[in-house]
Amino acid sequence: MPGHLILGISGASGARLGLRALDLFSGSPDVEALHLVVSPRAIRVAQDEISPGIRTVEDLAGTLKLSVRQRETLVIHGDGMIDAPISSGSFKTCGMAVLPCSAGTLGAIANGISRGLLQRAADVCLKERRRLVLGLRETPLSEIHAENILRVTRAGAIVAPPVPAFYAARTAEEMLDAYLLRVADLLDLRIETRDYRWRGGISETA
Repeated sequence: MPGHLILGISGASGARLGLRALDLFSGSPDVEALHLVVSPRAIRVAQDEISPGIRTVEDLAGTLKLSVRQRETLVIHGDGMIDAPISSGSFKTCGMAVLPCSAGTLGAIANGISRGLLQRAADVCLKERRRLVLGLRETPLSEIHAENILRVTRAGAIVAPPVPAFYAARTAEEMLDAYLLRVADLLDLRIETRDYRWRGGISETA
């Protein structure tokens, strides 16, 4: 049955990744409502990477040409809305993805720190044993990053950095979709995009 999915966009570089996730996931037949939470720093990044005119989450979402159904599916929450439904474990969701996920956001989630709705919603997913996918956008990794990855993984999250699928995609747009297809699989979502799954290589002949 379609359910409620949470999409968080944090302040790491990669605003287009979050936007494409919004576009694809909001169109999934498995999503009844897509709850979007964007951190203030993510808005600042979007100004640099997408358009200087972006000031609000609504501005960010407005850069997409969403269908009527996608607009009806979208529920926007401010990061300061600590009383939003997704801040409580009693509100049933099918999981959450943070795309992109900054190292700071990873550290907060790994250590149970909820400084805003995005981090609180992720904390709820962990405590309720719901699926949480973190698209960590950082390289190289320090020992602290590695420790936080291990800590949050042990707590039940899946850390899935946006690694390009060079074997299946050629353009930047295709690489985004190939990665998001993998994330959708982790969330048990059906999305409308090309199938970038690996089908096997060319066999060597004697």
